[in-house]
Amino acid sequence: MRAIKNTGAKAAVQKLGLLACALLLAACGKQEDKPAAATAPQTEATAAAPVAAQRVVDQLMNSDTIGMNLAYVEKLAGPAMRSEQHRHLFKVDGCELTLRTDDADKVVQAVEVAITPSCKVSLEPVLGSFAGTPPKQLHELTMGQFEQMLGGSYYADCLTMCGNAADPEVQLIAEGPRALQFMEFALSVQLVGDASLAAADKWRDGMSKAESEDYVLDTRFNCEPQRFRELVSPAFAAIQPSRFVFGSGLGFQNGECD
Repeated sequence: MRAIKNTGAKAAVQKLGLLACALLLAACGKQEDKPAAATAPQTEATAAAPVAAQRVVDQLMNSDTIGMNLAYVEKLAGPAMRSEQHRHLFKVDGCELTLRTDDADKVVQAVEVAITPSCKVSLEPVLGSFAGTPPKQLHELTMGQFEQMLGGSYYADCLTMCGNAADPEVQLIAEGPRALQFMEFALSVQLVGDASLAAADKWRDGMSKAESEDYVLDTRFNCEPQRFRELVSPAFAAIQPSRFVFGSGLGFQNGECD
């Protein structure tokens, strides 16, 4: 009888042990399910595409570039393709940028961007809220649109009997308000295409009629740039510039104005 009782007791103990193990395994299974549910969003985040690195041109087409060390720029864009008379040419992301530096070639004073269809950059990093909503793209900009943003005055190095030494240019130069830290801006148009030449002719003919041909030939209009604004602004409103410059020291050299 004792042998039978012992056998029954052992069997009971075994059943209790198996039941305890079953309960333990069930509890462990529930605990394992929780991390799986928690890590699901992490798996999705990991599968997401990485954020694209900022282009070099976007880092340089920025008001923060003014005052930047040229050595730091070269770490971003590599060595300049060409350096001459404190002008350093870089080609990055489909754009040609010329950085103008101080006499020691250490500090960037102005950034000059050649406006081409391949150079697609926003004006917002330079003009802030003045770039409009949505921000204006540089390759879509016209002289008239820029004048509406910041005003400015028109200047020209030559409008008549210019010769063949170099293509004459018309510039629209403006100084930004306090919100833009009084930074200077300039747009340039080369007088080489039909549209720009026709606009220059309207400006020249109107001034010659009001003053004289000598007035235009001696470029005395540069000494009083606001006087013939009603002529030059409509004439160049739809013209697209060939170059955009921002920084300091961009004022037009008027020459003799006495």
